[in-house]
Amino acid sequence: MARSLTTAIKNELATNKLNPVTLIYLGVGSGSRFTDHYKDITFDSNTYTASSLFLGSSKVSEESNVAVDSITISFTNADQTIIALLLNNQYMDKEVEIYKGFLDNNQSIIADPFLLFKGTIESFSLEESEESSNVSISVASHWADFEKLKGRKTNTSSQELYFEDDVGFDFASQSVQDIKWGRS
Repeated sequence: MARSLTTAIKNELATNKLNPVTLIYLGVGSGSRFTDHYKDITFDSNTYTASSLFLGSSKVSEESNVAVDSITISFTNADQTIIALLLNNQYMDKEVEIYKGFLDNNQSIIADPFLLFKGTIESFSLEESEESSNVSISVASHWADFEKLKGRKTNTSSQELYFEDDVGFDFASQSVQDIKWGRS
């Protein structure tokens, strides 16, 4: 995705004192925001909660051709906040945004963090042991649904999903041959 970085971000990248921060928005439930910084960060009138549980995300790669990009967001020693968020809400196809920003010497965000990745949640996995619980959230770009076939099929089982007593499609395969489209 094309990026237009602000002058403040470009100037910060030119220094040797980078203090990067990651901001994550999960659109699950009423929306949750996390950061990998040790204190809460406010960006765009939203507060990103400091979380020592947030490990980060897998490497984001970009290509010039159309491709389905995907990443994994990881939380370690996940508490009930993270686990309940995913288990008690609809999480499939919910929006995820990952921003990368930089902090100045006063630990304040510099100008505008840039959007590193945007996609939707495909799935999540939970691995628990006696010592820890790890949550991995799989996120794919909007191209993931590009080849997905949508709509309904003209068969009895598809019709019964919406109208269980309707038998209108029981003979659909036989009647298709008799329809004279565009002719009298």
